[in-house]
Amino acid sequence: MTQTEPLPKKEIVATRQPASTAREERRLPGLRLAVLAGVLLWLACPPVTAWPLAWIALAPLILSVTRAQRLRQALWRGYVFGWVYLGMVWYWIGLTIVAWLDGSPIGWAAWFGLTLLMAGFYAAWGGAAWWLARRTTGGGRIVALAAAWVIMEWARSLGTLSMPWAQLSYTQYHFLPVLQVADLTGAYGVSFLLMLVNGAVAEWWSRRGQPGSARRVWGSLAVAALACVYGLARLAQPEGGRPLSVAAMQPNFRLHETRQDLFRDLQTLDDLTRRAYAAIDPPPALYVWSESAAPVDALNYLPTRNTLTRLAQVYHAPLLVGSRVEDPQTGAESNASVLFCPDGAAPARYNKRHLVPFGEFIPFRHALPAFLDSTFHFFDTDVMPGEGAAVLRFTDPHAGTVALGPFICYEAVYPHFAREMTRAGANLLVTQSNDGWFHSEAAMEQHLAAVVLRAIENRRNIARSTLTGVTCLLDSRGRVLARAPINTPAFVVHALQLQEGQTLYARLGDWFVALCGLGLIVLAWRGKGRPGRRADAPDSPKPSQTGASA
Repeated sequence: MTQTEPLPKKEIVATRQPASTAREERRLPGLRLAVLAGVLLWLACPPVTAWPLAWIALAPLILSVTRAQRLRQALWRGYVFGWVYLGMVWYWIGLTIVAWLDGSPIGWAAWFGLTLLMAGFYAAWGGAAWWLARRTTGGGRIVALAAAWVIMEWARSLGTLSMPWAQLSYTQYHFLPVLQVADLTGAYGVSFLLMLVNGAVAEWWSRRGQPGSARRVWGSLAVAALACVYGLARLAQPEGGRPLSVAAMQPNFRLHETRQDLFRDLQTLDDLTRRAYAAIDPPPALYVWSESAAPVDALNYLPTRNTLTRLAQVYHAPLLVGSRVEDPQTGAESNASVLFCPDGAAPARYNKRHLVPFGEFIPFRHALPAFLDSTFHFFDTDVMPGEGAAVLRFTDPHAGTVALGPFICYEAVYPHFAREMTRAGANLLVTQSNDGWFHSEAAMEQHLAAVVLRAIENRRNIARSTLTGVTCLLDSRGRVLARAPINTPAFVVHALQLQEGQTLYARLGDWFVALCGLGLIVLAWRGKGRPGRRADAPDSPKPSQTGASA
């Protein structure tokens, strides 16, 4: 019997990828998810306005940051998302600055720099989400991520250099049922609902195929459905209040006026007011003109002041006009809303309080390098901010006391300005803007989206007058009652309701943000003893069948 040779053992080779390649494979999927989320959320905003996408757009971002191995990865992925989303949604900033600089492409540097800075808020959320995901589980994790998002959006509105443009809730400005909850929580409550559903979708994706993996998706949708039921009930209620016929005027003036334009503009004010007066019977009881509608200075330039005073008297109704007003003693200039009444009383005014950085004032002017001044042609003197919520009142023979609460242009994206006007007794909100600077119809719509939320938060009708569009009239449920075509001289007239009383949000302000902060503290405290790594899907390397680490 011959002895057979033993079969040779198969040689097991443990191949290992280079460390740089392994890191690249782990990093790129997370970055792709962050970029995908940024694109999807941009699609939910104007000009595309595919608003249903906002209910799932952030699920890839949540997967990206919570699966990151390290905090710095989560921060970077959040930052990339913010860069993609903001860079696409406010591309018009580049157009605005380029036009300001007479076509110089250096204007895109301002767009780049602003996006570079503001994307940091989303990086902070990414880091917070990564940390919270390792200290919370299940439904608590979903709630924690949504609460952190609310606090991040609130932080975006703080300070004179802030820019809370394109908040998550604004994507839903066409979906009125879900927005109605804003009279309780403010716009932040709507953002919370959207993030709640996104977080549940992300968890379902991580656990898909497992029993009960969709349970929290159905739970979050049930919460959103309850909010919509509340919204439908509010939409079905009659508004009440006292009707006042209001004309919102759109002069469509040129952005850069010459001396020859001034008298033409005064004639436009006269012609459009006459047309609006004749358009409806009885005629409007209030004419609202846009920011910068009054040529030169409505109070100190006599041709303008005399024209506006005469129009109020001839057409027997007050005119609210946006104007730059100069202090005769100090020379300081304010961006004002000026009310001319037919009784010839001294005009009342509200001065804009929150000024646009680099548009109305230069931050750290004396510390900036000289080359920036020569490159961007900064103006010599800053606009002076106003103080306090100045409600402008007049008496209408049919509607009684009318208390106007103006907020000008950029102030529309800050909830507290409209809220302070309501708290001060305004029964009709008015917003005046010059959106011609945007050079973008998408930006006009994005601005309008914020105004819709301001109407609902305070349950006030809003008259919105702009230089070139979107000029419209809204009811207290966010419905657009009448809208003028953009980029043409036009006006819209409709009866608005003068409403009293105050919503929960008007009375308590950002209580929901405080509740989110408290909830985060509780959830983080409960999970402080948990290990610092998630067990259910980080981007960690897995052993391969060949013995390699991915």
